[in-house]
Order: sequence, then C-alpha cells, then structure tokens
Amino acid sequence: MRHERVHDKLCTIDDSSTISSLSANATVSCSRCGVKAHDPADVCDPVQLPESGSFGD
Repeated sequence: MRHERVHDKLCTIDDSSTISSLSANATVSCSRCGVKAHDPADVCDPVQLPESGSFGD
C-alpha cells in the first residue's frame, strides 16, 4: 500500500509546529530555499547533509 502524504513541501507550510516536527533530525536540505528536513520527500530539491559525526576531532 502506498503512503499518502498529508502535507506539501516544507517551503509551502505555514504552521511552525509542523515545520519543526518535519525538520527534526534533518538529513537533507533544499538546494532552492535552504530549508532542512529529515525526509528528502519533504523538500523540493534535496541535498544530503554531511553527517554530524564527521565534524570535529
């Protein structure tokens, strides 16, 4: 069964609580508007974020 999306892309959402929940633990950012999201399907043009563990040390 196909998962139905209940929202549009993050850049079109006005509700800040919805944006916060969808962008928690971000793994991608949108190369068009820069918004960050956990699920690549939530942004228009996803670009993988570098792993946080690769910084420092």
